[in-house]
Amino acid sequence: MSDSTPKKSDRKPYILLIVFAIVLVYLLAFSLVNTAQVSVSFVAFSTTTALIWVMIAAAGLGLVLGIVGMLTLGRRHRRHNEG
Repeated sequence: MSDSTPKKSDRKPYILLIVFAIVLVYLLAFSLVNTAQVSVSFVAFSTTTALIWVMIAAAGLGLVLGIVGMLTLGRRHRRHNEG
C-alpha cells in the first residue's frame, strides 16, 4: 500500500518558491510606489534622488553597521569570557 500524498520534504521547494515570488512582487510594487524625488542634504552637499534609492541605501548601511556591530561585540564577549 503506497501513499500518494507528497511528503513535507517534497513540498518545501514549492513553498519556498511561492514565498520568494510573493516577496519579489511586494518589493517590485514597493519600489514602483516610492519613485518620488526627494532632496537629501549632507554636510558638504545636497542631492536629489528617488525615495526608493534613499531607502535602499539606508537599509544597506544599517545592515552593514549591524553586522559590524555584532561581530565587534561577539569578539569582545568571547575575549571577556576567555580571560
